[in-house]
Amino acid sequence: MFDVICVPVDGSDYGYEAADVAIELASKFSSKIAAVHVLEEFSLNSYESEENSGDAILAKITKKAAEFNVEVVEHLLTADALRDMKFIVKQTGADLVVIHALGSDNERFVSFDENNISDHQIGSVSERLLRTSDVPVLLVK
Repeated sequence: MFDVICVPVDGSDYGYEAADVAIELASKFSSKIAAVHVLEEFSLNSYESEENSGDAILAKITKKAAEFNVEVVEHLLTADALRDMKFIVKQTGADLVVIHALGSDNERFVSFDENNISDHQIGSVSERLLRTSDVPVLLVK
């Protein structure tokens, strides 16, 4: 049903929850996982530090997927997740995206409730992907 399931991960607990769902689906459908971590184009941290952190995030997903005999292809990219995620998903060849409603950046929410995280909020990357993706998007809450 799904050959490649893309799961964007940012290192947050939310991202790992989405990865767990993606791994479970991949196991059931004999799919591969395209695990994607985006390094911010402009960061106050060193590139090496960001790269090491991204590698560790992706390795955690690969290790968990191995427990379920699911193949993972890791994608560590420098980009703007908000602007480029649709293109990134296309480049992975995914036919499903599994992403959490929230991300690690609590400053980027689309919500009617200012400054309070609620069940009605969705992260900006997730929201944009839902609106623009050419493949189905499974939103994990």
